[in-house]
Amino acid sequence: MPLSRFIADLDELVGVFDNGQPPGNRSFESLRVAVARMNEIRRQTAIAQERLNATLAIAENELGDGQAPTPVPVLERELTERFYLHDCCKTGIEDIDDEHRTLMRLGNRLYALSLCEDVAHATVGEVLTELLSFAQDHFAAEEHLMEAYEYPALAPHRATHKRMCDYLAEMFDLAAETPLLVTIRLEIFLGSWFIWHMQRDDVEFAHYCQAPMRGQTAFSAKLALPPR
Repeated sequence: MPLSRFIADLDELVGVFDNGQPPGNRSFESLRVAVARMNEIRRQTAIAQERLNATLAIAENELGDGQAPTPVPVLERELTERFYLHDCCKTGIEDIDDEHRTLMRLGNRLYALSLCEDVAHATVGEVLTELLSFAQDHFAAEEHLMEAYEYPALAPHRATHKRMCDYLAEMFDLAAETPLLVTIRLEIFLGSWFIWHMQRDDVEFAHYCQAPMRGQTAFSAKLALPPR
């Protein structure tokens, strides 16, 4: 099972025991299995770390004292570009797509932090603050545009925006205690959000704007967002 799936399942399981309702036998069994999986993850991580340490020692000996390793910019670029704007997520509205790219760049900064062995709460908080602030401004502008077009699905779209902002605010509070775990959880969450919300909801709105009944003979790719 991928680690991201395991963390998602674990979040759901923890919710069962946190909702104030008496858990059933299946919940207890699921908890037992989750603990067993966690122990197995720890065992495999210990083995991997031992092997990596041994390989690193060999590499350092081969390099010799004072010799710097050759930089690998391609690998660094791959590690920091977890998110990018897929064609299926593009709305064709340039301002919206550009702001989506900015959201993804901020998401990539969080992803880079999730790869660190340790990360400071202040560092995570700084990126989270910027991400939340930009997301709130972007959502407000997007909703303003929907109002201008009298978009019938504005209410559920606005509710989805609110859920994301609420989740980011929740993670901001948790970052004070477990900053590295928060970056991992956000990487999982943002990966789903960027594909699910942009590909479905935002592209659906773009198609609404594109429809002939809107009075446009051709869709303009320069529908400007309102000034902030």
